[in-house]
Amino acid sequence: MAEKDGGLKRRNWTSPKVVAVVASGFLLLAAIGVGSWAIVVSVLRSEGESLYVVQVSSGDLRLTVYDENEGRWRLLCSSSSDAQVATLSCEEMGFVRSLSHSVLAADRAGANGTSGYFCVDESRLPFARRLSEAIVVCECPTGRFLATLCQDCGRRKLSVDRIVGGQDASLGKWPWQVSLRYDGTHLCGGSIISNEWVITAAHCFPERNRAPSRWRVFVGAISQRSAKGLQVGVTSVVYHGGYHPFLDPNSEENSNDIALMHLATPLSFNEYIQPICLPALGQPLVDGKICIVTGWGNTQYYGQQSDVLQEASVPIISTSVCNSPDYYGSQIRPRMFCAGFAAGGTDACQGDSGGPFVCEDGISRTSRWRLCGIVSWGTGCALANKPGVYTKVNDFQGWIYRAMKTHSHASGMVIQD
Repeated sequence: MAEKDGGLKRRNWTSPKVVAVVASGFLLLAAIGVGSWAIVVSVLRSEGESLYVVQVSSGDLRLTVYDENEGRWRLLCSSSSDAQVATLSCEEMGFVRSLSHSVLAADRAGANGTSGYFCVDESRLPFARRLSEAIVVCECPTGRFLATLCQDCGRRKLSVDRIVGGQDASLGKWPWQVSLRYDGTHLCGGSIISNEWVITAAHCFPERNRAPSRWRVFVGAISQRSAKGLQVGVTSVVYHGGYHPFLDPNSEENSNDIALMHLATPLSFNEYIQPICLPALGQPLVDGKICIVTGWGNTQYYGQQSDVLQEASVPIISTSVCNSPDYYGSQIRPRMFCAGFAAGGTDACQGDSGGPFVCEDGISRTSRWRLCGIVSWGTGCALANKPGVYTKVNDFQGWIYRAMKTHSHASGMVIQD
């Protein structure tokens, strides 16, 4: 987290209110136009927006999968593997987990715009990363199909105004944002992804900060001094084994800057505490898309941390631009991306590390926010051609799910490759 003069800096942000800094350390590239989401794997155009290939009905929770060969939505025939299929489907859509599943009968529930069925190939299911890898078109003689309830995420429970960059956030507007405190001092930001897990940056845990019992996760408030906020203990921290500075202190290779914190007490979701969605599997970032960064980082490079959560709108910068000689000169690796303005002025700084970079979309037929980036590093704060650099969350979807399943009962510091 220390700044090297003229060198790389682990982002602990600094968000200048005046220049709309806040929340996650990104510099937006003004020269890049606003883009729209496009889904690399399986999309369907509907009312001008791309829908993901797997959907859950908001009515009866039926699971539907798009048949790209025939251009139709099919139901998923019920099988003995319904629980596994429900879990795989929810995770693929970025909903973290399945809360429950059930079976519906076609003769009672009706087709509701679907046509035909997919059946699960149970021999392929254990090895599938996405649902399409384990299903085949079938007749489904029973006419019974799968419905599932995924953990809700990425939606506010309060009615709030639309965001404007560089200003105080309102309570309940970014209910997944948390403050990570070590011995009572705010060091990093993080994001709630389930009632038991918070996601942040690996670089928030150098050797001097590796006692999980001394960490507290502060949730449900926008003021660091709020008496209404809840502080929750931490049982374990799972960080990526491929984060190079932990392997070689002299390394300036910042790939794999991601970690998870397991909470000692599960959260109860309410208007002020909600999880953020992960990206759907295969969902890419789009250059120029305007997204939001939030955090309590410094309001100036040598200034004080903000007491009130800050927010700013910033655009994604293409990797080709960010790797150019005028920017970071080939330092942006495949699992990173940049966001910010060419002229600088809006960026994350000390105190914002590990915080959320979120983008809104409607690929699940409902407008939701997704955690697309984690504040990672950058040179200086709000400098021209030196935007914030973020961990690309979609490249770690599998890592996140494995960590949560494998280390749910772990304690202490845990390394996972």
